[in-house]
Amino acid sequence: MKVTYDAKTCIHAGNCVNSLPAVFKIINEQFVIDPKGASEAEIRRTVANCPSGALQITDSDTPE
Repeated sequence: MKVTYDAKTCIHAGNCVNSLPAVFKIINEQFVIDPKGASEAEIRRTVANCPSGALQITDSDTPE
């Protein structure tokens, strides 16, 4: 599973950072995604709740 972020689509609602701060974080003014910080189910739930759709999941067996 790979999580990606589209900065142009993001509305900065903060749902991801507030829901899973161990995964979605701001470091040195940069948005960082660390998928090791939570379970796959938790990450999928948070991505699904992204109001703008800026966060996307690509499964590892899906060609990019």
